Amino acid sequence: MKKILTILCAMLLTMSAQAKDKVLDRPAFVSTASDLCPIKVVLTKKSTIVHFRMDSAHRRAWSMTGARLECNGQTFAYQRGRIITHEGLDVMADEAFELGKEYAQNARQDLLVLYFDPLPKGAKTFDYAEGDKDLSWRVRGVRLDNQLYPSLLPPYQPRADDGEPLKPLTLKHGEATATVTVHGGGNIYYVGDPSRDIITGNYDSRSQYLDSTLIYCHPAYTAICPWFTCWNGLAQIDPSGLSTYFPMILIPGETLTLEVDGTACVAREQNFGAGKPDAHSYYRLGGTLGDLNQALLENQGFYNYAYMPEVPVYAEGQTFAEWSEQWWQNLDSLRQSLMRRSDYTRRQKEFLSLWVDYAYVNGRHDYARVIGKKMYNGNPEEAIDKLKATYTLEDPHAQDLLLFRDGRSFYLPLQSHLVDYLEANGLDHGEVYEMTKALAHAQAIASEMKQARVQTDSVLQTAHPYFQPLLCAFNDSTRVLVERLEREAKERIMPTPDVPGSELLEYIVAQHPGKAVFFDLWATWCGPCCKGINTMEPLKKQLKGKDIVFIYITDESSPLNEWNPMILNIPGLHYRIPSALWRQLPWPSKGGGIPQYYLYDRTGKRVWETMGFSEEVMKSIETEIEKACK
Repeated sequence: MKKILTILCAMLLTMSAQAKDKVLDRPAFVSTASDLCPIKVVLTKKSTIVHFRMDSAHRRAWSMTGARLECNGQTFAYQRGRIITHEGLDVMADEAFELGKEYAQNARQDLLVLYFDPLPKGAKTFDYAEGDKDLSWRVRGVRLDNQLYPSLLPPYQPRADDGEPLKPLTLKHGEATATVTVHGGGNIYYVGDPSRDIITGNYDSRSQYLDSTLIYCHPAYTAICPWFTCWNGLAQIDPSGLSTYFPMILIPGETLTLEVDGTACVAREQNFGAGKPDAHSYYRLGGTLGDLNQALLENQGFYNYAYMPEVPVYAEGQTFAEWSEQWWQNLDSLRQSLMRRSDYTRRQKEFLSLWVDYAYVNGRHDYARVIGKKMYNGNPEEAIDKLKATYTLEDPHAQDLLLFRDGRSFYLPLQSHLVDYLEANGLDHGEVYEMTKALAHAQAIASEMKQARVQTDSVLQTAHPYFQPLLCAFNDSTRVLVERLEREAKERIMPTPDVPGSELLEYIVAQHPGKAVFFDLWATWCGPCCKGINTMEPLKKQLKGKDIVFIYITDESSPLNEWNPMILNIPGLHYRIPSALWRQLPWPSKGGGIPQYYLYDRTGKRVWETMGFSEEVMKSIETEIEKACK
């Protein structure tokens, strides 16, 4: 009996200890700068146990050099860890985790369980940190009460409809601006390709950070629609969930503010046990364009029209006119549903109606891409060919569009490719047509300058007065660039040899007998390419006077007006070849990614090649060039 009582007491003590363990499933946290996501926390007397989902294991090798928890100004040491491999829901392996060990890419090694010294009693939150370097994995503000963080924004107030229509705009040149403030961590960090100047193609936008506020400015002649994106889940301010990029309409002379609750964005993105914040908890739009951008964000499909569910499926035997009519009917039904929305003001509804027109006209123009996206799992080529055979600019609904009637059109970006559509449908009059045509003419003049061709004053005077100041300034900068190229790089810009792409590298090598030749296949828009070029400059200086020639090759995807000024600062010989010839180059079997490097020794034999740039590749380049020069 005494033995039984002893066993029962031990069991009760064990159950009592277990009862005191605190388990939190999917706890809320403030932000994360890692591929680790805490999905369970267990608090015991001996340990704090954190279960992490490993989001990077499926795409790359990884390792952790350290691990610790921080709470109330104290550090809590790492004890041990486990790495668990799953096949579906079944556990295939549960092994000891080793700090410092590199784990190979393995999508099934998806759960990491780390044990730390116990947190102090009454702790409300803790931070996880792998190390102190900028790229160390971190998770901040893990809550221990199964609650969400409270909103950092004031209570949402629905917009009252004052009955005011969307008033026409007058085009004006100036700064298109947005002021974005992020509360609670994270930031808006990128502006996409539409921030290029619509005439010169230059990136003239400027971003200034003041603490947690981004001030974005872009000189513009019309409405622009840059794409914003961000770290730490803030991309989730896109309510549609279509992508991690979201567009914002900016117009010179108008204002836009965006306030973002970064913590609420993370909560919306993650599957926290405490639930998700409501739809209005994570951002606020203000300024004269705030209400319009609110409507655009809630209906982002208009901007990504190729992905809209209203895109009609191609039916066998359809002509372009029949397919286009179905596109119109689908979008008109969508328009009618939007007009019945009680949560939109009259001004917002008229703005959305313009976007419906925008999607319709651009879908007609861009039918091949639209059909390709709609039928991506099928065989769109046949459908595209049949639509192409019956394509027509003539549109029975052209006169029904609001898009080209008056200055309300200027709430959307001007699109020069629509000139032919307007002329084919009797819309070749009025301010919108005149400015669309003037933009097309200005872009044609600027395209000559992009090819480093300075224009005469008489040509510039044919442009619309609205665009002349920009074209004159662009022409002046082109003249300066051409003079520099003639003075500093004339002998380094090489003509394209008249040989097949498969023979191009060997042909160029033969022009440099007795020398080693290093090829760098790159592009102006390729970040790793440019990083590699910059990193190699000190090595090139060390090799000056040695029997080594550096050859840089790009294709027409590198705009000439970007390539020209860049090569002024890149010593070596430069080729900008036709894209068709570029595709014929002897790319390795693993693909034609860039940067691609080739090295030929002094006998003309290819001795080394690799794709991609890294510190390891840089070391290999230095070693291989030294051997090739012997």
